Amino acid sequence: MEVAKRYRVNVSTSVKGIKTYDCTVDMTGAEMEEVVAESDKLVALLDSRYPAPLEGK
Repeated sequence: MEVAKRYRVNVSTSVKGIKTYDCTVDMTGAEMEEVVAESDKLVALLDSRYPAPLEGK
């Protein structure tokens, strides 16, 4: 069976200029471990692209 993947990412910017995101990984024909691994990779990529602001800034 072919694995179908769909990624959804919504990036928002607050009035203070802070970027946040929500993301979803949908996969059909894949085991749960594969879905979780893909989700972890997406979160890591988004965390590196949109890092959390430093405290006090």
